[in-house]
Amino acid sequence: MRCFFKNIFRSFYGKGGLIVGFTALSYALLINNLNLWSDEIYSVLMARDSLPEMFYLLMTEDSKPPLYYLYLKGVLALFSPQYEIWGAHFASFILLIAAQIFVLTAVRRDYGDRTALIAAGLIMALPPSLWLAFEVRAYMLANLCLLMAAVYGLRLLDKPTTADGGKFAAAMTAALYTHYYCAVWLMFFCLFLLVILIRENNKAAFKKFLWAVTGTALAFAPWLAVPLTTGGGISQYWYVNMSFVKMSAQFFTTPLTAEMWQTALATGTVLSFSAFSAIVLCGLCAGKQGFDGSGGKKLRRLIYATAGTTLAAYLLLVILSVTVRPMVTSRYLMTFALMWYLAGAAALTQFRFLRNGFLIVAAAGFIGAYHDIRLASFDRGFYNLAHDVRKYISKDRPIVVFDNNNLFCEYYLPEYTCLSAVGERGEILRLPTIMENYDKYLPYAQNPAAVTFSLSSYLKLNDEKKCMTYGSSYRINNATYLCRLGAEVTQKLLSDSVNLRLHKYKSH
Repeated sequence: MRCFFKNIFRSFYGKGGLIVGFTALSYALLINNLNLWSDEIYSVLMARDSLPEMFYLLMTEDSKPPLYYLYLKGVLALFSPQYEIWGAHFASFILLIAAQIFVLTAVRRDYGDRTALIAAGLIMALPPSLWLAFEVRAYMLANLCLLMAAVYGLRLLDKPTTADGGKFAAAMTAALYTHYYCAVWLMFFCLFLLVILIRENNKAAFKKFLWAVTGTALAFAPWLAVPLTTGGGISQYWYVNMSFVKMSAQFFTTPLTAEMWQTALATGTVLSFSAFSAIVLCGLCAGKQGFDGSGGKKLRRLIYATAGTTLAAYLLLVILSVTVRPMVTSRYLMTFALMWYLAGAAALTQFRFLRNGFLIVAAAGFIGAYHDIRLASFDRGFYNLAHDVRKYISKDRPIVVFDNNNLFCEYYLPEYTCLSAVGERGEILRLPTIMENYDKYLPYAQNPAAVTFSLSSYLKLNDEKKCMTYGSSYRINNATYLCRLGAEVTQKLLSDSVNLRLHKYKSH
């Protein structure tokens, strides 16, 4: 038996299998069937829609690429309705495991056993992974696509094959159809490859690179018309503001701060990821002397291609946020997490003196992040809210909803009539669903009940002072307030919603 375990720890496949197995087991224990926050509800509702309904919303109010919603739709088709939330989280979880398997195969082929094992270990242990693995949004799929694009693209610089060129084009196309941030990163990555190909006068690789990029551009061109023309017209007053932009650098130090409540153990999380980012930056600034020896050139190139392009993409997004409109947040930068990981794996491979010390820090970060994610995953705030609404509010009484709580109503309380309070500004998500109740606004505004209940997440109606708070550790600022509104307040809210905004969409 001792010999058996000794062989496992000596074998690459044994070590890799242990990393993937531990990740699968420990992460699977966090999958829940309790709660989704508003953006995640939006993802699941989009996946529930028919394809015509989905694409109509994508081209009129969302404008995001469709690949993730199609992927989620396929995964949820495998689960019965009572396990839908579990299945939605599972969809991201299996992508994280797929990323580990990819680095243990493709990255190993190009950069060796040690780099592949370190990369797989980082995917398991670093704090952002514990968020990416369960967030029901496009981030994990975008990460996997970018990871594949980086590996196959860098292969073109060595011994390019037609197959690798095709894989590079496919990975880039999939990334573009997943998240627009991917386009920013891919622009810098392709520029990086182009400079090297021209400098090395690699004509054979240049041809494969050119047709891969051209094929990707042609494949994405049909969708590009959506964000440039009709997309996003309804959500022109996006919630991201300059405060988000100023705090976006938290991604490199405390990536989970804005996403979930953190206990005292979060100190380990902050220390872990801050130390990791410092290692990545050391690798980026090391120069040729720091990457001598066998494989040093490839590892140095890998760091420039991943960390360098990530920082360049971030700086461009900040510039666009200042000059055009705010568009970068710490959460959105999670799209580049695996690129940051891969750069760190290259640095830790080359700088052996850093590995043992970082192992201790990484373990502390994993324990802290795992503990906090566990608390967030099994938080019952939204579940209790839905239970209380059903228990204390009759189904024939309309509920006034603020911000995006129409999503909460549509998912958790489909048997209730929820009337959205909307003003001249602010997002309107799933407008067709809101407009289904259009004919109920003015009649109820003319004859409201003495007491009407409302749901809000970012606006507590302090003037009423009759609210119950349903906190959620899953999102620090996403507690939901169940409040009582007087007849006069209800009348004004519903009348304004129709007169200021909704009547504009009645004819559509």
